[in-house]
Amino acid sequence: MTRSPFVPLLGLLVACGEHQAHWPDAAPANRCDAGAFASGPIVVDVKMPDRSRQALAWVPRGAGKKDVVYNLHEFRSEPQRQAYYSNWAQTYEAANVILVAPDGKSSTWNAGKCCGAAVEQSIDDVAFLNALAKRIDDVACTSGRVLATGIGNGGMMAERWACESDVPDALISVGGALQLETCTRTRPLPVLHYHGDQDKFVPPDGSAGVLEGGLPGGRTRPVRDAIATWVALDGAAPDVPDVAGALTCSAWQGLAPVLDCRIAGGTDTWPGGANGKVESTSALADATRGGLAWARARWDAPTSDSGEHKP
Repeated sequence: MTRSPFVPLLGLLVACGEHQAHWPDAAPANRCDAGAFASGPIVVDVKMPDRSRQALAWVPRGAGKKDVVYNLHEFRSEPQRQAYYSNWAQTYEAANVILVAPDGKSSTWNAGKCCGAAVEQSIDDVAFLNALAKRIDDVACTSGRVLATGIGNGGMMAERWACESDVPDALISVGGALQLETCTRTRPLPVLHYHGDQDKFVPPDGSAGVLEGGLPGGRTRPVRDAIATWVALDGAAPDVPDVAGALTCSAWQGLAPVLDCRIAGGTDTWPGGANGKVESTSALADATRGGLAWARARWDAPTSDSGEHKP
């Protein structure tokens, strides 16, 4: 499934300029000071056992420790496009978060059942994201709080990463449900899932979607089954749904909260993005600013919903 025309990615250096800054191999002595890092996007190289992978990173100019957001692109997209499409590139500075936009293999992610070259070649994207997170933590001045987010195939991958790794501390997924039956994760996780009820690429009921050009696509795991996996992990019980205009969020409360937010008439866009306006008074109608505020409220609660956070 794809939501935008495929533009071949000839390497992040081509997209960003041949002289684009690269992520340092070691932490600068002043890494917590204002202006310690170059203006983004910075190319982050990650050496994996069988190949080298890349990501883009934006670091706010302000001083002090910063939360980190990993924003995963959709099927047949690329990091910089996703960062702007989702409004994270326009938000990271004011929100004081380090924004990291990883690059999928052949513009795809191995989320389990989906999608493309990454699945066909059995790419270990969980290992890549874990290694990328270590690169960021080893060099930048981070708070230890990690938000995993993405759309479509990227949303599926963000969910798989959170399912098979304890690195993420919260999850915001748009239009791409968990494609695994079980999780090996050991900590509870705040989960916020968005899905348009008219999404033709990844229908919420798991029926076959469509691909670029209207070609038939494959079936995916229904959203209700994915939500059930998170509810079981978090030991959560149903709460009162929140209905605000076109946005209806079913809620479960337990060791960590789970929200399944459906957008009436919604298609396959990022809530709150340039082409994803949601007719709702809820702060969650903006998956970037409202979603981050939601995650931070969970992290900052006197008794943390999501357990002990990493130092």
